[in-house]
Formats: sequence, C-alpha cells, structure tokens
Amino acid sequence: MPEEIGEFTLTHTGCTFGTNSKGEIVYNNNFVGEAPGFGPVWGTLISSQTLTDTNARAGECQWIGTAFLDDGSQLGALGSGTWEKSSDNHKWNMTLNLDLSDGDKHRSEGSMDLETLIFSGKIYQG
Repeated sequence: MPEEIGEFTLTHTGCTFGTNSKGEIVYNNNFVGEAPGFGPVWGTLISSQTLTDTNARAGECQWIGTAFLDDGSQLGALGSGTWEKSSDNHKWNMTLNLDLSDGDKHRSEGSMDLETLIFSGKIYQG
C-alpha cells in the first residue's frame, strides 16, 4: 500500500465548456486551495464526453496544476485518472496518477461535491 503523505482541500472557482476535435463536450473545472507540504494549489480538472452521454456514471479525467511552495518556487503537476459518480447525488469520486515537475510521482484519491463545491481527498507517494 502506498504511503499517505497528506490531504488536500480545494474549492471550485468556476468552469468553462468547449468541444474537442471529436465533437465531445470538454469540461474544465478550476480549483484553488491548500495541500499541506505543497502550500497553495491551483489546478484544472478536465473531462470530456459525447453530448448523448452527459448522464455517464464514470469516465476519464486529467489534472493540470501548480503548487506554490514556501521557498518561492512552483511545482507543476500533470495527471490522468478516472471519475465515478456516486449513487443519485452530484458527487464524483476521482483517482489520479500525478507526475510532478521535480520527478516525483503521486496518486490522489478524493471526491468533488456539487453541494459544497469542495474537491478533497488524500495524496499518496508513488
């Protein structure tokens, strides 16, 4: 089992919608918040689906973000993973595998809740 290295709490600040070359709807959900050991975090959670599949219960997603470290530097992150909608409410569980700009690899497991607009979870080494 990977070692837990911290938790994160991010607040949804807005989203944009677009389309890709396949004609799918692309969702860009922006978040800001804190992750102990990483400091302030800004990022975008991206997913896409066909118009006829807007009620999908699961899919793939990406994370692109940066952390503002205490020493004044930034740490970039690119990740890919999956999301799954829980029961009949507007809550999505997400698992992401992240590559960091310093060469580290992390995994995050968390959930985003439409009612609170909070994306929170745990970060694991490796």
